[in-house]
Amino acid sequence: MLCFDIGANIGKWTIANKDKYYKIVSIEAAPIVYDKLLINTNELKNCTCLNYAVSNNNNEDIIFYFSNTDTISSLNPDWYSNKSRFSNTPYTPIICKSITLDKLIEEYGTPDLIKIDVECGEYSVISSLSKKTPLICFEWAAEMNNIYIDCLEHLRTLGYNEFFVQYEDEYTFTPSKFNTLNEVKEELSKTIDRLDWDMIWAK
Repeated sequence: MLCFDIGANIGKWTIANKDKYYKIVSIEAAPIVYDKLLINTNELKNCTCLNYAVSNNNNEDIIFYFSNTDTISSLNPDWYSNKSRFSNTPYTPIICKSITLDKLIEEYGTPDLIKIDVECGEYSVISSLSKKTPLICFEWAAEMNNIYIDCLEHLRTLGYNEFFVQYEDEYTFTPSKFNTLNEVKEELSKTIDRLDWDMIWAK
């Protein structure tokens, strides 16, 4: 199976799932973090690493908001707003090259799973996809649920109609039961800002 790990960070998810996929394309935007990804995945023969920000602007220079904390850099400055659990986190705007999901699929094939963990930049990634793939998951945080509702609506237009909200931070987890879009929206409406988070799955 083929997987895209979007927002691979230093490679923990890629390493945890290395035996599940014949190939993992791991993509990280922040250059300093990307260097750590290369080191950590150096011995994985089935891993290809790319230094891009995945967004709906293919092959353009875009602004990326780099935090000194590896795990919370983002395409979306709202991630550091007063609304966010990471409010007032220092960051530095940097310029990154971008690539779309459609372009990645053109170059590497249709993945069995697209995993997206880009700290409130998920809509920029998901909106760069124009055709349904077998399975997709993306990070969510309750205080930014309006963004993730937009993600779900875009996925619905592509034909995704089964969804699951994950709460445990378990890298190798895959849901066995899915729900309707309305059920997931209702579930998200009951989540607690700055507390609840993890992944939403769609197929």
